[in-house]
Amino acid sequence: MIKASPTEAADAVSALDNSAVTYLPVAAQKQLIANTQLLKGKSYETFFNPHLVVPTNDARALQIGPLDKPDCLTPSVADLNRLIDPAYKTPKQGYAVLDGSTVYVQNSLFFPRATAEMFRWWFTWHPIEKERYMLWFPHAHIENTVKDPARLANKSLSYEDRLYDNPNYVKELVGPQAMELLIRFTDPAKLGFDAAAFKRAGFTANASGIVGPAQAPDVINSMMIHIARDVEGGMELVSRYWIGSHPEMRRFAGAEKAAAMMAHVGWNDQLAEMTAYELAVHDMIEFNHLAGILPALFAQFGEG
Repeated sequence: MIKASPTEAADAVSALDNSAVTYLPVAAQKQLIANTQLLKGKSYETFFNPHLVVPTNDARALQIGPLDKPDCLTPSVADLNRLIDPAYKTPKQGYAVLDGSTVYVQNSLFFPRATAEMFRWWFTWHPIEKERYMLWFPHAHIENTVKDPARLANKSLSYEDRLYDNPNYVKELVGPQAMELLIRFTDPAKLGFDAAAFKRAGFTANASGIVGPAQAPDVINSMMIHIARDVEGGMELVSRYWIGSHPEMRRFAGAEKAAAMMAHVGWNDQLAEMTAYELAVHDMIEFNHLAGILPALFAQFGEG
């Protein structure tokens, strides 16, 4: 993967040319109004900030169209391990459509002054109340609940025991479209990462898993990768998404049902490309926004 030295990454962020996000779909504008009301009186209300900014260069990278195929990874075990190989190089941001009308999105982001510990904390803290989830993307996040909130909140357990195999039900806007998803966070080794290589690469936080539509909990049609590691001055987050019926997904139970389900809704390359672009924009906005609030949020509400 492309990776500057930690010092260079920190210097780049300090000199970054950020741009305000000035376009949001009507549905997102209305959702902000609703979320603003729901946040009133919450102890963390001051962190609900509708002013969104993203790095100008990252925004421009999404405006030039899909990535070239050699810059893309499939959801195969081999490509997951390419992702953590220090020799792997690719653009930071981008989207594409792969075989089988499969959505592909990639992102790599530096969180100044943040740590992998903060990232782990965020994924055990925010699903406890849906309003916490709204802090992450005030215009687009609607709801996030977890199957076993008591287990997620149990500080005597490890991060992995709290989060893994404890499904999250998520409702959010991706562009103008409301999506309802069931996310099953899991051990990266179960997804296909080599555990020893993962450790050597320095990744100590994982919020990756397999995903399907909430309305069809027995179907898996997506894989989501969020892996993070501490670097000088902050944290590096590497993210990937695949949505569709790519053959490499069939190693997961329920993925064999994805093709029929997506054909039923008329899924095709055109819909896949629109979804890939909107998801790339969504991911860019939400993680840059989280990077801006996470250190202060953790300082006030994080576990001691």
